[in-house]
Amino acid sequence: MTRKPAMENRMSNGHTSLPQSSPVLIVGAGPTGLSLVVELARRNIECLLIGRRPEPLPFDRATVIHSRSLEIFESMGVIDAFLERGHLMRGFNIFAYGQIVAQTDFNGLECRHPYDLNLSENETEEILTERLVALGGAVARGWELSSLEQSESHVTAQLRSTNGTEQTVTADWLVGTDGIHSRVRESCEIDVDGHRYLRRWGVIDGHLKDWQHASDRAAIQIEAPALNPIPLPRARWRIYFRADDDIDNAALLEQINAGLNALSPGSRLHEPDEPMLYHTYRQLSAHYQSGRVLLAGDAAHACSPIEGHGMNMGIHDSFNLGWKLALVIQGTADAKLLESYEQERRPAAAAVGASGDTAEALRSIPNDPAAIERVKRALCALLYTSRGKLQAAQAESELELHYRDSPLVSGYHSAGDAARQHWLGPLPGDCTPDAGPLLKSGSAEAIQLSQLICNEGHSLLWMATDQTEVPDFEKFHHILQACGEFWIISTAPPPEFLPESSLQECWLHDVEGKVHARFGVIDASLFLIRPDGHIAFRSEPPELARVASYFENLFN
Repeated sequence: MTRKPAMENRMSNGHTSLPQSSPVLIVGAGPTGLSLVVELARRNIECLLIGRRPEPLPFDRATVIHSRSLEIFESMGVIDAFLERGHLMRGFNIFAYGQIVAQTDFNGLECRHPYDLNLSENETEEILTERLVALGGAVARGWELSSLEQSESHVTAQLRSTNGTEQTVTADWLVGTDGIHSRVRESCEIDVDGHRYLRRWGVIDGHLKDWQHASDRAAIQIEAPALNPIPLPRARWRIYFRADDDIDNAALLEQINAGLNALSPGSRLHEPDEPMLYHTYRQLSAHYQSGRVLLAGDAAHACSPIEGHGMNMGIHDSFNLGWKLALVIQGTADAKLLESYEQERRPAAAAVGASGDTAEALRSIPNDPAAIERVKRALCALLYTSRGKLQAAQAESELELHYRDSPLVSGYHSAGDAARQHWLGPLPGDCTPDAGPLLKSGSAEAIQLSQLICNEGHSLLWMATDQTEVPDFEKFHHILQACGEFWIISTAPPPEFLPESSLQECWLHDVEGKVHARFGVIDASLFLIRPDGHIAFRSEPPELARVASYFENLFN
């Protein structure tokens, strides 16, 4: 049974009692926990979100929000707030000895947000908290997990506040989003594999005086001190750097200014904040689930900060888990559905972690001309062509992460090698591409496909190539009821008279054929899109009976 979020604003600083029970208890109020609670709240699932700190984080390390995360924030209804407060970044300039030797560009990404958005993590948390409050929820701050026990039907958590108060909370499900040193993971005795990177990372914010390069592009310095200036809102910059353990702040600032001067003669950091130094890790939990306890974000995995995937991967975890957990709590789907969460997200984390190790190795090369020259040549070769630049941008954007091997995806492996050889466009498990323009019947206003995809339920796309390819839906009415949205997308305008008047409202005219081209559709096809925007399956020719089979497997 669905339980709606409590309407009272239960903001707590550790001195207010908590509810004795909740369908979901989320431990950890960073971006991952906040993303998950918003996902559940907008599906009318009541949650209790606790955070250890009495107040929101006053500082942060995570800055870059990738294209795929921006799509997720658009689904959550917060994209306008992010775009208003964040700083658009169009790519990177890569430097060697003061010269730009290679560039990456995000403008070629075929998506709704072909850029990175730079914003401090504390502001990301603030926007997500505001969205949660608008949905009737709140964050209980000043509470942490002491211990937990679980049975077949529930989890019992012992919580402790900053003032020493203790309270027991019972939950149907508990999700640990409590960071790299997760108490939840430790309590479940889940093993974690990985290593700590030898040299510390550091960040420092300030203004850049006499910076001679574009303010919508970050910089990557190959040679030591290997600085990475990232533009922020309000004309400020964040400098990522590597630091030795024994360096003091004065020497550190001198080193940073020397590096900035090498990138842009005369440039230096003006009105800097205090630097923050920290060790980083690559970690991967052996499991993401133990009974009724699940892990997400840094509690499940950690990676090098070089490529900016850490926070973004946690947001993706929450987006993947949210709709599945909601279906289970609502009683629509069996708890077995949650097994697909680890099966889909753990391989993605493993791939990102391996990529981070490679990037760390490149940034740790000996600081001599021969080594720098080898790296420079490799980067130039990779980013010389427009195709190479696009591939680099796609890797950065996380739009290419897929679930093709997931048991929750149908029509890829089952189609057979011969059939797949003829498939163009996205495969089952891939993220749904965006394209347009599309015209609704009787409307002159063009829209994009992404504006129509339902992110609270499944969307069914019937791709037609002429006016005659209209299915008989009378026999499959119950199937369509399981979908949040149904659309006929045709390269032809709708006929004047359709077999069913309701089909008129579902007809979309692919005026320029761009949607069909992005999906690789030559003949009539069918695509089922999951609530998280990944393709559940494709069928060529369209077979509605397969939709019925998919939902039977999903919900039973």
